[in-house]
Amino acid sequence: MPDNLWGEDLLWEEELSELAEPAPGELFRVFGLPVTVFSVLVTVGAVLALVMALRRTKRTGVSANTVLWFALLALPLGTLLGRLLFCLNPWSTVDLAENGFGVVFRLDRGGIGLAGVACGAALAGLFTKLITKEGFVRVMDTVLPGLLILLAFERFAEGATDNGTGLEAQVDALRFFPLVRPGLYGEEVWAVNLFAALTALTAGLCTQFLCAPAGRAAGLGVIVTACGQVIWESIRRDDRMMLMMASFLLVFCGVVLAALFITCLVKCGWPVWARILAGVCFLALAGGTVVCQFAMEGKMLQGVMPVGTAFMLSAFAAVCMGVLCAVTLRSATKPKEN
Repeated sequence: MPDNLWGEDLLWEEELSELAEPAPGELFRVFGLPVTVFSVLVTVGAVLALVMALRRTKRTGVSANTVLWFALLALPLGTLLGRLLFCLNPWSTVDLAENGFGVVFRLDRGGIGLAGVACGAALAGLFTKLITKEGFVRVMDTVLPGLLILLAFERFAEGATDNGTGLEAQVDALRFFPLVRPGLYGEEVWAVNLFAALTALTAGLCTQFLCAPAGRAAGLGVIVTACGQVIWESIRRDDRMMLMMASFLLVFCGVVLAALFITCLVKCGWPVWARILAGVCFLALAGGTVVCQFAMEGKMLQGVMPVGTAFMLSAFAAVCMGVLCAVTLRSATKPKEN
């Protein structure tokens, strides 16, 4: 048990030693606290996200007041839920039982789970709906493109300032930054975070200028980003935020993709047989990605399916899942004819 609920006594000596040493990527200090390259890039991404959302209000008809309410709610909810998820993960460097619950609020210690941030943003959208009476879908249509740009900046910052986390790069001609980064043990590995950043950047820019029926812009942004995360996280090779053999974020994005697909399948006007066929195809594709993940980890098909082949098949299955989701989304958001 900690000395108290917040665990300050246990952290005091460790904090003194940490403050005396420069933080990784530190640029300068403000009131004794380090300002790093990572924090600067994330701050720039957050500002751009707000600007993009405010500019997008002209396309969606949502008021600027609604966007500001969302920003005020999303910042604390996303940060705290992301930090809580990181601290609760068994592979986290933070032990709540030892340090106390107060360590969740120690944002200066680093570590935020993107799945928790996504849940915080969704909660912020729901609370914004209750406060402003704007529809949840319209709110997310307005703010999600900017949030994807923020995600891209966060991933770029993480990939540029941290070790590479992917499989070892075997193609000599492609061993250069930003495709390849030094690994945990000095080997040259694929830069997973930078690939994920490019995917989020593409999704954010494409949906920012999309003027479509309510829900389509947000839905497409989620589909592209979730599929990209499933693809790139499948080759992650570190022990942070892992769930058994797979990245926790990979599993989370798969669940989000499945939830969106089911929601669209229920709302689309397809006949029953078409919905059943689409559901069976989605399950088959999802099962294929799981099998390929096992193969890449050497849990099954070891020696039968090369890692590169398993990754290509997994990526193909993920893309097909995304296409299937996009087709159902288009049908579910199709304007009704008078």
